[in-house]
Amino acid sequence: MTEEKKHTFPLLNTEEAEEIVSELGSALDAHRDWTEKFRTMLVCRTKPKAIYLNADSHKKTVFGRWYSGKVNPLLRNHPEFAAVGKLSERMHGLARGLACTIRDGKAVKPAQYKAFVESAFCFQVNVRKLLSEAWDFLRYTDPLTGVMTRAIMEARLEEERERIRRNKQSCSVGMMDLDHFKKVNDTYGHQAGDKVLKAVAGYILNHLRRYDQVFRYGGEEFVLLLPNTKTAKAREVLDRLRQNINRHAIKISDDKNLNVSASFGIAELLADNSIKTSIERADQALYAAKGAGRNQVRIWQADKTPLSGKK
Repeated sequence: MTEEKKHTFPLLNTEEAEEIVSELGSALDAHRDWTEKFRTMLVCRTKPKAIYLNADSHKKTVFGRWYSGKVNPLLRNHPEFAAVGKLSERMHGLARGLACTIRDGKAVKPAQYKAFVESAFCFQVNVRKLLSEAWDFLRYTDPLTGVMTRAIMEARLEEERERIRRNKQSCSVGMMDLDHFKKVNDTYGHQAGDKVLKAVAGYILNHLRRYDQVFRYGGEEFVLLLPNTKTAKAREVLDRLRQNINRHAIKISDDKNLNVSASFGIAELLADNSIKTSIERADQALYAAKGAGRNQVRIWQADKTPLSGKK
């Protein structure tokens, strides 16, 4: 069975993810450059540089100066970032021992070299894990709206469903649809429609809790994942969001601002039901909100929510 990939960054926007990818990529390049030069010194048995013999050598390399300097706060606060620093310190400690051996004209013991190689490999693997996780935010981020795509949605909902199963917590799923969005495209053009989608998605990202998640489901539909939130509380959160979206004027041209409304449906994410069932129930509640006049929030209720159809 393939080990499930865990994401421990908070939700990143595209700019944050790009910055972290750039920083980690440069850090890996610096590490590879240092490793190549150090191994050349070992193979050729040349006089070790003073930095290799320094007790604080892990702080004086390009990687070390970056690690101790100005790092993106979201990366520095990642639970694995401190572990990478400890691995770097251990690796450089082993390298210092090898450098001292070369300086003293002694033979390098196989076990001594093996420990260094394994340490360097472990360090690189852990940095690559951080880089891969940041890349996932770019890989699964909708380029227009900046929210996550449907491609990663089911995996994230499944992670939350497992958390519900373990911790017996509540979780709500919301389905949002912009009202009369086709009319926006038909009246003002698709570029204006794109501006509306981008503005609404940006507003959602900036006004939900940091641990809530937003996915573009398709077209003008979005799915919202609200962990540790009962449906009644989710209704309060999304109704407040609905009101503020409606008040938020969106600039679609130099002389035109547009106000749009949205409808929401909510269902509980349950450990014993499939992800598909929860999405379908939220969609049925959304259909009920549309049928009741749009620009409102409805919670799915068994036998009280009409089956979904054309919105």
